[in-house]
Amino acid sequence: MEEKIVEQESKKKRIWLRILLGFLAIIALFLVYLFFIEPKMLVIQEYAVVDEMIPDSFNGFKIVQFSDIHFGRTTNEQEVTNVVEKINLLKPDILVFTGDLFDEYITLSDDNIAFLKESLKATTATLGKYAIKGDSDYLNIEKYEEIMKESGFTILDSQNVPIYYLENTPIYLSGISSITKQEYDLTKALTKEAESNFFQILLTHEPIIFQEVSSSTRLVLAGHSLGGLIRIPYTNALFKKDNTGDYQVGKFTDGNAVMYVSNGIGTEDFSARFLNIPSISLYRLYNYE
Repeated sequence: MEEKIVEQESKKKRIWLRILLGFLAIIALFLVYLFFIEPKMLVIQEYAVVDEMIPDSFNGFKIVQFSDIHFGRTTNEQEVTNVVEKINLLKPDILVFTGDLFDEYITLSDDNIAFLKESLKATTATLGKYAIKGDSDYLNIEKYEEIMKESGFTILDSQNVPIYYLENTPIYLSGISSITKQEYDLTKALTKEAESNFFQILLTHEPIIFQEVSSSTRLVLAGHSLGGLIRIPYTNALFKKDNTGDYQVGKFTDGNAVMYVSNGIGTEDFSARFLNIPSISLYRLYNYE
């Protein structure tokens, strides 16, 4: 009788040990996915931008946005190469980078710098490549400007440029530097002519500025948030960065203006992602439903 009781207790211990080991295995697999699998994935997010102010000649026009590489953290050479290949397969008419090539805690070597120049130079766009400065790019702003310019990107710093496509009616592309540095000027970025007569696109790193510019532009493309990195179903982002407000990822509207916030490529501070796969954004412009 005692032997049977001992055997039953031993059996219960083995069962509980298996449950514990299974639970630990699930946690281990979850952490592997969180830190090593999802941050290395990449998807294309495609959006149709419909606005009556878009000229007829721009119907079907393609804008590709990538953002927040934070090179050296979870985005290394293989990931950058994958981003470049995906961008070129999309055949953008214009390509835009909305800031944070660098990361606050990563020191880049000369070889890293050379690799970034070579890789970003390999990106292609029919009508041009444009970039703005993110807050982390100010860690070495001279090097950032050198990399982007040598890679064929025009840095928009409180500036706007007309984009012509097929006909003589342009759209305007504007850009401002990271608002955390307070070195931007919206009156220069959004000219009166562009505000009143033409379809206006604004590139901004931090999305918090949306309500301030929504009466002066029709389309805002932003980054910075990284989608909050960890996303839990039925809740907001777990890691909300400064100057993001409630604009973490996806589409937002205010009057006639629309903003899309990219969840970016890399990670920052917390080197993991969950339910928030790194992405490149593809926008197709139309003036009809």
